[in-house]
Amino acid sequence: MELNKKKAEFEFKKLVFGSDSEKELAAVRAGAEELAGKARAAGVEMTYPNQNKLEELAKVLEGFSPADIKESIKARGGRPYEVLQERGAVVKSNQENRLEIAKLWLLAVRMKPEERKETFGALASGAVESAVKIESLDEAGVKRLARFMQRCGIACDASGKNLEPADESPQKEVRMEVSHRNVWVSETVVPQLRDNLMKIQSLNSRIQLKNAERQIKRFNDEEEQDFATLQRQYLDLLKEQDELLRESKDEENIAVTLQ
Repeated sequence: MELNKKKAEFEFKKLVFGSDSEKELAAVRAGAEELAGKARAAGVEMTYPNQNKLEELAKVLEGFSPADIKESIKARGGRPYEVLQERGAVVKSNQENRLEIAKLWLLAVRMKPEERKETFGALASGAVESAVKIESLDEAGVKRLARFMQRCGIACDASGKNLEPADESPQKEVRMEVSHRNVWVSETVVPQLRDNLMKIQSLNSRIQLKNAERQIKRFNDEEEQDFATLQRQYLDLLKEQDELLRESKDEENIAVTLQ
């Protein structure tokens, strides 16, 4: 996905600004093709959410001259600018959801070719138009598949072994940053998780301060007991966080469990 992003950037610079980036573009294209070849050899088709829309928008942009695109960007208005904004929004969303997309690809390896074709067709179009029967996965696997697609902005639902259309995603989730990584959690967990993170941050600061004090003076028994209490509270909060993120942590091991 990072290679595709760079490829789009170089192609855009070359089209609009005449940027001398042919060597860089060729290198990125070669890297992307090599990666795609390895993925195909492993049975993974590198299809992206709303891929059809990206291809359509690229064709629309080809209909404008570089001068028209430059002028539209400068004015921050007009059809070329709107198209660039639409494309940028899709690319940004896919970049942010790259881990979910990778999970989709890994699940797809276990599916029959016809099931994978239908699922990836829905992924590329950005919508599940009709029910997709997925016999290759158990019901838990189909639920995971639906959840990953929902996170990529594709409304759908799992019913038994069917991936079905939905007006909106039935499972409400929120993406949050925890320990410098993005995780998805249920809306119902968000308040508790935010409270947990705030308490951990506060306790961490107090523990660091106490550690600094211990470097320059000897704690008495009461001070040592207070310090030990802070450490226990910190560990309790980490355990609480692990429980709140249990489902997310299970998903992080998907590459192992799917093998």
